[in-house]
Formats: sequence, C-alpha cells, structure tokens
Amino acid sequence: MKNLSGYLHYLLLCGLCMGLCIVFPAGSVSSAAAAEKDSLVLDDMVVEATGMVEDFRTGDVDPEQLTSFSSVINLDDVDPGITSLGDLLAKEVGIQVRSSGGLGGYSSVSLRGSSGDQVFVYLDGVLLNDASGGGVNLALVPLNDVAAIEIYRGISPVNFARAGLGGVINIRTRRSKPGSNGTLGFGLGSFSSERLFGSFNHETENRCDFLALAEYVSSDNNFKFLNNNGTEWNLDDDRRERRNNNELWRRSLMFKAGHDFSDDLRFEISEQYLNQDRRLPAWNNTPAANTHFQTESHQVVARVQADDLSPLHVNLATQLFYGWKEEFYNDSQGIIGLGRQHERYDTEKYGASIFCEWPTRFQVLTANLEAGQETYTSKDLLRSDPRGDSRRNYFSAALQDSIYFFNQRLLMTPACHYQWYDDKLDTVESNHGGEIPGFTRRHDFFSPSLGLRYQLWGPLSLRINLARYGREPSFYELFGDRGFAVGNSDLKAEEGENYDFGITCTWPTKWSWLSRVEIEAVLFYSKIDNLITRIYDARGVGKSENISAARISGVEARAALDFGSYFRLLANATWQDSENRGEIAALKGKELPGRWQDSYLVRLESSYHWFKCYLEYQHESKMFYDAANLLPAASKNLVNFGLTMTMPLPANELVFNLEMKNLNGDEYQDFNGYPMPEQEIYFNVAYHF
Repeated sequence: MKNLSGYLHYLLLCGLCMGLCIVFPAGSVSSAAAAEKDSLVLDDMVVEATGMVEDFRTGDVDPEQLTSFSSVINLDDVDPGITSLGDLLAKEVGIQVRSSGGLGGYSSVSLRGSSGDQVFVYLDGVLLNDASGGGVNLALVPLNDVAAIEIYRGISPVNFARAGLGGVINIRTRRSKPGSNGTLGFGLGSFSSERLFGSFNHETENRCDFLALAEYVSSDNNFKFLNNNGTEWNLDDDRRERRNNNELWRRSLMFKAGHDFSDDLRFEISEQYLNQDRRLPAWNNTPAANTHFQTESHQVVARVQADDLSPLHVNLATQLFYGWKEEFYNDSQGIIGLGRQHERYDTEKYGASIFCEWPTRFQVLTANLEAGQETYTSKDLLRSDPRGDSRRNYFSAALQDSIYFFNQRLLMTPACHYQWYDDKLDTVESNHGGEIPGFTRRHDFFSPSLGLRYQLWGPLSLRINLARYGREPSFYELFGDRGFAVGNSDLKAEEGENYDFGITCTWPTKWSWLSRVEIEAVLFYSKIDNLITRIYDARGVGKSENISAARISGVEARAALDFGSYFRLLANATWQDSENRGEIAALKGKELPGRWQDSYLVRLESSYHWFKCYLEYQHESKMFYDAANLLPAASKNLVNFGLTMTMPLPANELVFNLEMKNLNGDEYQDFNGYPMPEQEIYFNVAYHF
C-alpha cells in the first residue's frame, strides 16, 4: 500500500489517543441528547447555529462532539425565494461555487480549493455523489424541501460513513412539526422567471405525522451579455445580445410519513421526486441550438430510530435507501459537443446504513456502517445501441471516540474511516472513435483522523484537525463521453492529507450597543497525490488526467457583530494558494485551474418590527480557467440587496420578499464561455397558515 509508513503513523496516533480514555479518564461528557442551545437568527434566509436544532435526532451531528470547523444555514422556518443552493453556499467562508449561468444552470461547489468531485454532498444521510460522477450538480437540489445545510470543512464527522477529500455538505430536508400548518405562495422575477410552491404538515393524536412539499420553477434565462464571438482581441465584432436556448423547467415533490411508537422509537419513510429540463446554450450563442439535458430522479429512504437501548443506553439509527435517476442528453445537431449525440443515462443505487452511539460518563463512542450497490448504464439513442453497463459495490465503516478531559475543556476525537470499492466496467465505444476497454478494479482506503478542541478561556477555543483521505475515480472520469469530455480508464485513485489549525470565539457581551461577537480564524493545508483534473486539448476536448502531486494552503477568517437588536455586520474572507507539483514541466508550479485565490463577503443586516433587509458585497479574484494558466478569469464583484416584510394576520401571516442581485451589473464567467446574468430582481409572496 502506498505511503504505508504514513498510514501506520496515523493509525498508531489514533490508537494511542483512544487508549488515553482508559488510562486518564477525566471530566464528564454530554450525550447526543444534550440540552438544546439557542440559535442566532441572522436574517430572513440564514441562521448560524452552534448548538443543536430543536428536532435533533440520533444520527445528526452533535456540535458538542465537533472539532472541525463548520457552519449551518438554517431554512426551516423561512422561504428561500427564487434562488439556488449554490447562491446560499457561496456566501459561506471557505466555499466557492461555479455556475454555468442562469437559474438551474450546472453548479459545482469547492471547499478549501477542492474539486467538486472531492466534496461529498449528502441528502438526509444518503450520498448524492454518484459513481457515475461529474460531481454533484447543486442546481438539482430544490430548496423548497430543505430545512438546513450543514458545512464541514476539512475533517469529516463519522456521521457520514464515506469521507470526502474536500469535506462534507449535509442537506437536511424539512421535518414534521406538531399540529397542522402549511404554506402557499408564488414568485416572479427577471427573465420571465416564475415559481409556485406549497407545503402541508399534519400530526395526528396517535403520534403519526405527514409532510408534503411541492414546487414548480421556470425561467427563460434570456439575460443580456457581451458576446465577443470568440475573438477576445477583436472588439469590432463584439455585441450585446440575449442568451439563446437557456430555458429551465423544474418540478419537485416530497412526501414524508412517520410514527412515534414511543419517545425512544420512531419509524419514518420519505420520497423525493425531481423532474428538470434545462436547455444548453452554445458557446457562440447561436439561435439554431436546440440542445437540452433532462433529469428525472427518485430517492426513497426508510428510517428507524431507537434510543436508550439496553442498560448501556445505546442510541441507534438505521436507514434503507433507494435512488433512481434517468438523464437524457440531446445534441442531435452536434451544436455543443463533438459530433451528434442523443443519449440516455440511467443510475440506480440502493443500500443500508447503521449508525450507533454509546454515551458514557467520560466519552461517546460512535460507529457508522454502510453498504450498497450502484449501477450505471448508457444508451446511444441515435443508433439504438447500448453503450455498456457499469457496477460499483461498496462498503464503508467509520469509528470515532469523543473523549473529554479537564472538566470538558479538552475534547479529543480520534477516528478512522474505511472504504472498499469493487468496480466492473463494460467495454464501450467512444463517440469520438475507438473503443474504451472494460475492466474490473478493486480498491480500499483507510482514512484515520484526529481532532482536538481546547477551551482556552470562556468563549475562546482552539481547534486542530488532521486527516488522510482517498477518492476512487468516478465512471464519468474513467470513461465519460458527453459533449466535450472523454474518459480515461488509466486513472489512479486520489489520496491526500488535510490539516487545519484555528481559533473560534462566540462572546455574548454585556454591552447594549454590541451584544454579541463571533470570530473565527483558520489556517489550512492539503497535500494531494494523483489529483484528478480535466485537461483540454486544442480542440477544446477535456480528458481527466492524474497530477502526481499538488498542494493547497490558505487562510479563512469570519466575523459577526451584533449591534443592539437592530443591526448585524457579517464579514468573511478566504485566501488560498494552490500549486501543481506534477511531473509535466509546462504545468509544474502553476495554479490549479478553477479556483479563486481571493474571496470576500461583507454583509449588513437590519430588522425592525415587520421589516428585515440586507445589503452585501461579494468579491472573488485571481482564477485561471486552464491548467497552463494562460486564460485568467475576470474578477467578480457583486452587490446584492434584500427586503422582507412579514405581515401578521389572525392566526396566520403573509410574507413579502424582494431580492435584487448583481445591482452593479458586473459581467463575469465562472466557466469560460458561459456568462452569468446581469441584474436580477425576484419577488415572492408566501401565505403561512
């Protein structure tokens, strides 16, 4: 096994730390059912929380056992309006989101300079990163269903059996509440955008509960932009025109039903459905383009939670899940890719997971097991020709010991993730000529980690984390054949190490003019071997390749100041530097592509009686589109404004929301050749009953 000495070093360190709980027990521990802590409302859309949410359940991440740096976006009691998951995540420190442009456009997320494939995105404990690959498209997550978005930068909690090189994002959907309540609403906005949404929640007297949510979103996405016709240095053929063939239609439904057999035993089943049709514009914006990409998906999860089992007071949560996704890529005219393509891709996955925790006086021992299978098939619809089947079996296990010392001032969390993969890929014929041979491959990873959190003084704490991770290449990276992308069956698995060190401070002051102060400052460093990145040739065809070595380092800083009861000032900044340390001389020492070096956000919020508003400025700069650093991206400067009015009615309320994005009309491109919209204005009305 590569770097065996490094693995042994980590395993020895983790084993030594676990042994400390036997030799030097000290202090007391809070269990997963620890007392609730207050949440701090930031504005009409976002809540930062350091304590547990009201409906905390076994399997949720307990902040009292966290050493990693994290943040939470809470949407449980708020309507997000006409926006996207990517828009919300982009406001958080350490996170960068790149979009192909317009509502519903492909969006990928990066944590601390990682790629989209390296960030593991979960939905209700089920991993959304398919073996088929390509990273998680954030545009396919309807925010109408979302209650909270949890972000874990660097080290991954064992609540997620499979750990990501770039960290973990956990999306928790809405949960049933006591009584009967619901919402009806609509939204209108720029570029003929429309939204209809509703929800209904009911709990019966015999402790059964039901929840239903539905949403429809559409947009022409025909924003204006400057088209240089691919001739950057010739200004004579530049002209402003509207984006062609960029429309979106999306429908989503979610149903949940549950029953509490007792205070310690609950069963719940949920079904989430999504249907989206997204038109894809050509690089030259030709009106003749008719390319589109359709996605239809189901995810079913059955969950049983049993707490306080046996005299040991063990808490248990188990899930059975099934997912099915069908995608149609239609470029029959050959406008976008190389040659004519009309293909269907089917992804199916199912599996089971078991989460178990054993709280004692001095520690909490946590284990998580998961096993499943994913299949991926594709078919060429132009020739009615199957393109081969692929299958991935996997097993993962995670173990963590949360040990408290010195009257809970010191928390130590040695942990280890294990992941095993068994892939079988059939021989397929490439659209670009030739044959991609099939093969069978097996690979496993041990990912040990160690976290420390020490309370230096009152609200001030110190955190240190180190971990080693690995990632098996996806089917898309191995033999992808869509548009301007081809596969590479010779790819090696990525392996890397993450380190971070920082301080956090949450200080409720005694001053009336400055009631609360939150500060966070972090240094981070990542070293990655066999980094998988996409290299483009002169024709613009991208192929996944391994970079033998790369490193990413940086600084994160975040501050929040509450001025009395009416104002709050938020600011965060991320400075990161990446370096290609591979063997290709022309690329060695270059910045890794697709990563902004500097990111800033400043936001002022205010609330008074019925009204809440915010004004924010976002800046990102210093990014290259290509591995050779020959194509620099223009800086991004956005000014956004939002206003919410909540009108109380007898037993109900009516909420009006106005959002204005990119007020200064800044023109930028997250992906080269795919411009982002100009000024956007969205208006939403929601009736809560």
